[in-house]
Amino acid sequence: MDNTLPDDAWMDSFDRLLDRRPQLRERNIIKKNVRASFNIDSSVENSNPNILSVTECSWQKPKTMDAADELNIKKRGNSISTPCAKRLSSNLFHCALSPITGMKLDGLQNADNHKLSGTEKEQPRRTVKQVCFEVNTLSPEKSSDSIVENKRLRLMLPKNACRQSRSSLVLQPGKWRKSLISWRRTYLNEVPPGVLSPKQSFLPRAVTSEGLGAIHIPQRKSVHFSEISEPNKKINYETEVLKYCGQTKPYKFGRAYAAAKMRDPCKIGEGVYGEVFRYAQKNGSKTDIVMKVLPIEGTALVNEEIQKTFEQILPEIIISQELSKLQTNQTNSTAGFVDIYNVCLVKGKYPKHLLSLWEEYDAEKESENDHPKMFTDNQLFIVLELKFAGKDMSTFTFLNAEQSYFSLQQIILTLAVGEEAFQFEHRDLHWGNILIKKTDKKQIDFKLCGRDLSVASKGVKITIIDYTLSRITVAECCHYNDLSQDDDLFVATGDYQYDIYRMMRDELKNNWSSYSPKTNVQWLSYVNAKMIDGVNYKSVNTKAHKTYMQKLKAFKKIILTFDSAVDCVRHLYSFN
Repeated sequence: MDNTLPDDAWMDSFDRLLDRRPQLRERNIIKKNVRASFNIDSSVENSNPNILSVTECSWQKPKTMDAADELNIKKRGNSISTPCAKRLSSNLFHCALSPITGMKLDGLQNADNHKLSGTEKEQPRRTVKQVCFEVNTLSPEKSSDSIVENKRLRLMLPKNACRQSRSSLVLQPGKWRKSLISWRRTYLNEVPPGVLSPKQSFLPRAVTSEGLGAIHIPQRKSVHFSEISEPNKKINYETEVLKYCGQTKPYKFGRAYAAAKMRDPCKIGEGVYGEVFRYAQKNGSKTDIVMKVLPIEGTALVNEEIQKTFEQILPEIIISQELSKLQTNQTNSTAGFVDIYNVCLVKGKYPKHLLSLWEEYDAEKESENDHPKMFTDNQLFIVLELKFAGKDMSTFTFLNAEQSYFSLQQIILTLAVGEEAFQFEHRDLHWGNILIKKTDKKQIDFKLCGRDLSVASKGVKITIIDYTLSRITVAECCHYNDLSQDDDLFVATGDYQYDIYRMMRDELKNNWSSYSPKTNVQWLSYVNAKMIDGVNYKSVNTKAHKTYMQKLKAFKKIILTFDSAVDCVRHLYSFN
């Protein structure tokens, strides 16, 4: 038998033998354009905003190793095993819903900053303020029509083109608007030009004087239930806003909020639409005031968003004022909604002392907003003056589960009063919109359907804030935010919070003007879950903590069986 090989086959075998070691070495390299999501090093890379785009990560030819590559491999090691918990700054599998939807790769500490040695003190953990982009061909929420459309779009690409798959969005718990806008901009930059026609574009865009501009989040709408006697009459929304402000014309910004009127001012937060300051009023009896400054009616983009109009800001003013007035209502009353002192329309540049406060905040915490010095003399602002109501639930430390259990009851009763008074649904009650402040009051009083009810405070008072997505009926007019076209919010993951948005959509059948207090129950389910395994506790080994933790867990099992916050109250208080 002839054991010799043909010349071509022998040469191929010899080549493979010579190349065997480099090939094996290369197979263990975690390259920058390879995204192995369960490798500890690549997980950290995936949370880095400088990672390659989806199109750069596909169908690349392997690079030949040089000396720098080999040195880098020795430093990094060749392990591609499941992450070791000791090397993480957070527990990947500690979540409110499941190890999958609750898993956070965002927020991992850099390896250089994380001390592994037992002799060195552990460094304070700092959450990374980033959006984590993960490749996902299709969300499970997408219908069969979307799948067909996706296949059709892929067929339209040239054969040698990198096929674009839409990224899923993993957001940190709590505030989501900025991260969502950031992700949308990134996604638009990744879409190959010419693939989508304007009608096929996933994201609504607004054309401004500067060209193709901001990504426009759906805005608030209003529906009148009764027929208007003069249907063709146009409403002057500027006049209506001035009426609610108690003004006949805008005040000068610098004069209305002069430095001489403020004591110990500071900037405490920011949002997509404006800045938040805190100060004490000089020669005044009011407690600390929270001042929200929202630019309106301008043509310039602010934080890459279109400024709100008089028509869009009016419902938010109405909602804030009406809910605040529930403190003195004779039938349904609560102090659980944020107390609004004043609403003011001002005009002009940002005062110098507020600019200095903005810059101090930026130096300490790195602001994500545009510098307010951008505004001109003609810029209009709505300023909301609110009562300071404490820390948000995500940063507050409860004494024990007993304290959080009675805090949950305050939230339930506040929502129930809103339901009865105004057909109120909050629709965005994540733990960043629940403020907690210590109190000396022993009881927190409510009135529901004319009946007096009280809850033990256990040393804290709860306040619900931020009605941007809320639905309310005032004077036979329904104010709501239409999210029916905002598909990206419903594919977001990263926390139980983002499941609630999908649950709301299903409950409302995507008709956001309809009233269904079940959405309040869905958010109560979220809050209850956060109190079980999300919030911070000071004393976890006490009998009181263990007893009330069991009560929270028992309530978690039945809470979604209720149809409204009022139903929850009936269950808790045997209320008919």
